[in-house]
Amino acid sequence: MVDALVEIHRVLAPGGTLVDARPDSRVLAYVERRRPRGFQRSGVVKTSRLELANDRVSDRAIERVVREGLFKRRRRGRFWHLVPFSSLAEVRKYLSEHLRFVHRAEWVVDGATRKRYSNDQFVIRRAVRYELLLRADDRFGPRSGMSAVGRRRGGAHA
Repeated sequence: MVDALVEIHRVLAPGGTLVDARPDSRVLAYVERRRPRGFQRSGVVKTSRLELANDRVSDRAIERVVREGLFKRRRRGRFWHLVPFSSLAEVRKYLSEHLRFVHRAEWVVDGATRKRYSNDQFVIRRAVRYELLLRADDRFGPRSGMSAVGRRRGGAHA
């Protein structure tokens, strides 16, 4: 991912903004039943181990390009993304096929309650983390003949 971020830095206009938005695996996702006024939590959905590892690698890549001075942090935060379903069966099918999540929710309501409301509308509420990164000014100037990769690796002028 570092190479992709270096390439983004290369093509991004000076002072341009990169928006990094990804699922936030540090926060659990929730299965919620839609009610007339709001939602009722029915279950918790964890992120798969593979995706947790991928997210950590991505976090380290962002840290590296910021540390190396390619980007400056502008703002960061989190928002909630709702994925709607027309029934509990659709939620279960979605989870069974999804690569990011484990394939079964940990239910916080009993089986009888799930059965009673199984034809209601549900959502999966998942956190999305975002960060605005500004392209930092080039340390060597635009005419130095040195690419971002060369600067990163400490290479000489071309």
